[in-house]
Amino acid sequence: MEQKADILRIEKISLADGAGMRTVVFFKGCPLRCAWCSTPESQEMDPEVYYRKEKCRSCGRCIALCPNHALTFDEENKYVIRNRHKCANCKKCAAACLYSAQQIYGKEMTVSQVMKEIRKDELFFFHSGGGVTLSGGDLFCYTDFAEELLIRCKDEAVNTCAELAMLAEFKDVERIVPYLDSFFVDIKIMDPVKHKKWTGRDNASILKNIAGAAEICNKNAMMARVPLIWDINNDPANIRETADFYASLKNCAFLEFLPYHRLGVNTYERLGRGYALAGLKNMSNEEVYGQINFLFDKKWPFDIKISGKTVYQSQI
Repeated sequence: MEQKADILRIEKISLADGAGMRTVVFFKGCPLRCAWCSTPESQEMDPEVYYRKEKCRSCGRCIALCPNHALTFDEENKYVIRNRHKCANCKKCAAACLYSAQQIYGKEMTVSQVMKEIRKDELFFFHSGGGVTLSGGDLFCYTDFAEELLIRCKDEAVNTCAELAMLAEFKDVERIVPYLDSFFVDIKIMDPVKHKKWTGRDNASILKNIAGAAEICNKNAMMARVPLIWDINNDPANIRETADFYASLKNCAFLEFLPYHRLGVNTYERLGRGYALAGLKNMSNEEVYGQINFLFDKKWPFDIKISGKTVYQSQI
């Protein structure tokens, strides 16, 4: 039987997820719960309903058809409220909605169905040096599916990349990494206690898997990223320790720092979930530079970037 997985979405012609123009396959499901996550719709493995109140016409069809009486109408604010404890995620509300106010994040797809979408972009891959990037969520929630998809991509000479959370058993990492031409990894926080506080899990296996992947991957295939978050991981000690860790590994092409942003806030609202960092302001590239430029007093075996722009070139 062909492998299946819950796919959040497939984005076309992305320029920020690897070399060239890329088709990005987003898996649904992630073992981490990062407080700053900008794609909370990718966290749960199963497809789930979300609500866009700006599209709602207050017709009441979804409320009437909900078998568990999980939906009520707020007369004062004129929108539907979902009781997540009562909701069975049956999705009847989405099927009933005539105005696309109730919609679904994710759908089950086979490897062949995903490959059909990938093939539509082969011309862009050829002319731009691009390919496919597997993102998430986390592909290690669907290792069998991801491995089969990557094998199919390699059979058709499609360049492969992935964004790996690395919270998995190393035997699964060994199955995936050899099929990747390149891959992104990130260490949110080096301190295991703080890492668990802000992501829900400690980082012991993540660090071990990143180090192991560096040993078995293609030359300079690893691309390291650090999402820099105010008052969580932007202290000099954590920044230096993170850079030192990556410097100890083989095959790390660059270390990239990404400024904190609030792009996922609306998605939390659509899912009926609170956003943990609601009071935190966006971070600019200039503010990132001011926090990391002390690293430039040392020679590093990789380039250092901010949002894709090289700000330090390796002298080793």
